[in-house]
Amino acid sequence: MSTGRFSEELLKKYLLAGKIRFLSFTLLLLFLVLMKFFGGYSYLNIFFTSLIIVEAILNQPYRFILRKVDISRFQYFQMTVDIIVISWVIYYMGGIQAPVVTIAYYAVILWAGLASTSSAVFFAVAASSFFFALFILLGYTGIFLPVAPFSGKVPLPQLYSLIIGNISFFFAFGYFSAYSSRTLKALEQKRQEESLRNAHKLLATGHLIGSLAHDMLNYLFSIRGYVKILLEGEKRSREDIETLESIERLERKSSELLLRLSKFSKKTAHEFARTDIHKTLEETLELLHPLLRYSRISIEKMFEAGLPEISADADQLQEAFVSLVLNAIDAIGNKEGKLIIRTGFLKKGESIKVVFEDTGRGMSHEALSRMGELFFTTKEPRKGLGLGLMTAYGIISRHHGRIEVESREGKGATFSIILPVARPKDEQASRGAGIP
Repeated sequence: MSTGRFSEELLKKYLLAGKIRFLSFTLLLLFLVLMKFFGGYSYLNIFFTSLIIVEAILNQPYRFILRKVDISRFQYFQMTVDIIVISWVIYYMGGIQAPVVTIAYYAVILWAGLASTSSAVFFAVAASSFFFALFILLGYTGIFLPVAPFSGKVPLPQLYSLIIGNISFFFAFGYFSAYSSRTLKALEQKRQEESLRNAHKLLATGHLIGSLAHDMLNYLFSIRGYVKILLEGEKRSREDIETLESIERLERKSSELLLRLSKFSKKTAHEFARTDIHKTLEETLELLHPLLRYSRISIEKMFEAGLPEISADADQLQEAFVSLVLNAIDAIGNKEGKLIIRTGFLKKGESIKVVFEDTGRGMSHEALSRMGELFFTTKEPRKGLGLGLMTAYGIISRHHGRIEVESREGKGATFSIILPVARPKDEQASRGAGIP
């Protein structure tokens, strides 16, 4: 993972941790107020309240601070503040006699593992161990005045065993946090690499199909020319003429098919205009109505109202939708099934999401990993060449969108299309030039 991307991910986790920190210490303050109100131990004083304010308000990852610091280094400062405040809280709540509060140390260690690196985990464990032992010993020796609402000391051997036991748990939990974090990050990286590899396969296949289609069209045009020459010749029998005309018709149909196939791998010269995604979906279902009417598939539409328009070529988008609906029909087969079409708005990224979820036979993990291979298909040999998804992918890619696939064998498949919302500059840039 690049440094820039790591910092970006760390920033997102920092902002989330700040919200959790604020909520946790606000709830702690409320808990202490309720304890005092109902006659329990009263921990509240000016110093203790100040600690809560430091964590809930001052020790926050404010954006104006993060813009001026190196976030990879700043995390160590913020963890140190967290651990010192937690140590003071434990001291004020009874020291070693309030062991349940040490769970806050584990929260810091766990956060270091999930959000950062193994080095951050080791730092969190070492700092937690040092300040925990320091505050407990200073309170036990009387250097720190006893301020807990109850008095009494544990025997020294028991004190040492509790300190060593807690520190041992810190290191054990740190190892678990670091190991789990590495495992989760490795799995996430593998998933991203597989997704990127499949995307590259589809793009490469698109270029390959475009080149093959171009060459095959040249051959077919040559055949057309020879047929015309033969048709214009003299002394042809009726049977010969009919045969040549049949060849010509087949040539034209083959050329049309190859022309359509080559479109998805090239830049288009169509104008992209503001498009209502729901209207395009309705027109797609209307186009497929004769096929759907005689199938045993029910269509469930879950359209979110008020979706913004997108900048798109409606005809091409419809072609992609047709491919996905036909894919669902083939997956469900002759049995009863359902195709759910959902739409929604994604605030993050200013995009809309179109989901095609079927109850078909689904795909195995192996089939999912091979979807980018040329002519690979899970259909029966005479039902398809495996080009439908690649065609849809090429169209969506030219609209600056992406397709995400989730499927389990026997559990159906879900195809999610994410498309950016239309902006004025998008229309001007794409007009007449196409979108790569």
